[in-house]
Amino acid sequence: MLALLNIAGWLTMGAAAQTTDDQIIIADATDIYEFVPTSKGLTVKNRQTTTYMLNGVQSANVTAGVYYGENIKLDKASCDYQKPEHRSATPRNVFFDDTKFCYFTNTLTKKGSRQTARFQRTFTDARYCARVSLQDDYYVRHKTVRFIVPTSLKGIRLIDSRLGSHISKTAELVGTDSVFTYTIVDLPRWKDERHSPAYLLASPAVMVAGVFSDYQDLYRWGHELANVDTTIAGIDTLVAGITNGCQTDGERLANTYQWVQRNIRYVAFEAGVEGHRPDRPAEVLRKRYGDCKGMALLLVTLLRHQGFDARLTDVGTSSLPVTISECPSLASVNHVICTVMLHGKSLFMDATCHYLPVGHTPQHIQGRQAMVEDGDSCHLLTIPMLAVETTTDSLSYVYRLDADSRRLQGRAVLSLRGDMKEHFMSTYEQLSLNRKQQMLKSSLNAADQTLEVDSVSWIDDDSRHEWAVIAGHIANSHAVQTIGDETYVELNPHNLPCDGRIDTLKRQNDYEFPMCVNVVRRVSLQLPEGYEVSHLPESFSLTTPQGELSCNFEQQAGSVVYCQRMLIREQRIPLADIPAWNQSLSQWADACNEQIILKRKAK
Repeated sequence: MLALLNIAGWLTMGAAAQTTDDQIIIADATDIYEFVPTSKGLTVKNRQTTTYMLNGVQSANVTAGVYYGENIKLDKASCDYQKPEHRSATPRNVFFDDTKFCYFTNTLTKKGSRQTARFQRTFTDARYCARVSLQDDYYVRHKTVRFIVPTSLKGIRLIDSRLGSHISKTAELVGTDSVFTYTIVDLPRWKDERHSPAYLLASPAVMVAGVFSDYQDLYRWGHELANVDTTIAGIDTLVAGITNGCQTDGERLANTYQWVQRNIRYVAFEAGVEGHRPDRPAEVLRKRYGDCKGMALLLVTLLRHQGFDARLTDVGTSSLPVTISECPSLASVNHVICTVMLHGKSLFMDATCHYLPVGHTPQHIQGRQAMVEDGDSCHLLTIPMLAVETTTDSLSYVYRLDADSRRLQGRAVLSLRGDMKEHFMSTYEQLSLNRKQQMLKSSLNAADQTLEVDSVSWIDDDSRHEWAVIAGHIANSHAVQTIGDETYVELNPHNLPCDGRIDTLKRQNDYEFPMCVNVVRRVSLQLPEGYEVSHLPESFSLTTPQGELSCNFEQQAGSVVYCQRMLIREQRIPLADIPAWNQSLSQWADACNEQIILKRKAK
């Protein structure tokens, strides 16, 4: 949604000791941010000097560069007799962006050889100098990041995070300036690892607060930008079609939400001030795409036309390290949604999530602060956390044993709820027709795809409904073994996300699950005539810092029921705790893989 704003922070970051992989290192660097009041407002002068060195014996390429754009003016760039190159730098998943990248590329061939790059930029509006990264995309041997703030700017303050042992800071008064210095020594680069926490949460940085006096000031700035023409020609006919057949406010709300979700394609739009000003609803309708601001304002407009109390709402998602109240700046808000006040409740509706029903708030904004529109001021609310069980992945098999006791056959039903439903259906929607059917079959199969699955179809895929449901026929010839008059059956379906062992050999970052989720696997086996249960495994339950792992074996009238559960309450596993998590998984897997034993009854 919103460009977060020292755009140099988009460069990849890291956390590891210097290794032989670090062919290029930063031998020395300075990065200075000087706050300068002018007649037109507060600006920030940025001066960077970075010396790169070849640390290995083989030649290697080095790229030095900075971002600039509408609110970040590039004043000067030089690098050891090279000419700068420029290109557009639209980030991934952003449809349009005005950002440019100025850079130098060179090959260092001799160990110890160096290249020094120098850049000067001006943040023409200090609001856009909101976050400065303290890591680089190369190993840093020594670097100084300095903020120079006139003492007359009493409101400016710095909020730093995740400094660690490689970064120290000092503050001193130099003449009429307060000077804050961060000294970086032997700081490793970012290692891009699967399931690492979001970069903004994992890397050391400094946030600049005080350019906005408080969150109301931040809101008023954004509210003024959002004051665009909301007229939609033919809105009566459009709304009548959307709500055709609806009898209640709840039905009208759900239909309108679904219509925007399904008919407007989400694309990000970041272009200076336009990255904060929503597109006109009429334009979003005409183009059939919009960013979060444009989609939210269209939804607000359609709902207000029906008499709903719908309001634009700025949110700082869970990917940000600071909250709006502690750091009212452009570094603490990065998303816009619609909030509806209905029957004394606040309903938070994110139209960029295409398959969530009214009432389910996506996890990336749960527990986060939100500035809810209220005319020229706002209400600062904390979006409630929902129970983990509101995001559920539930797969059930109802089996019978073939007459020859060689395989299990039955019906499989997958039920998805909340963020798991959104993730699954969004992925499914992007596939070709053939791959869609393959995905449905795979979702009912074991992880190694050894089961026979057919007749798969959607039972319910309506985004207005709480659950999405898929069903099909399933046959399993790998879980049954007969020896004499005994039949051994393994009921573990081996179909679970996030149950694999995490490799710690070279891992350098914490591990993070995609979401908090309640994963349930339930297998019911109808006892064949003439058989009885001679062995029923013990149940198992284990509580970890991340949640709960359990399996339960129960004999009911004419059947055996196996229930397996993984409840993830905490997404992150600290690096030091990964071995303990792996050990818990091993214990759980041993219990889940236990077989039941059926025996023919004596005649």
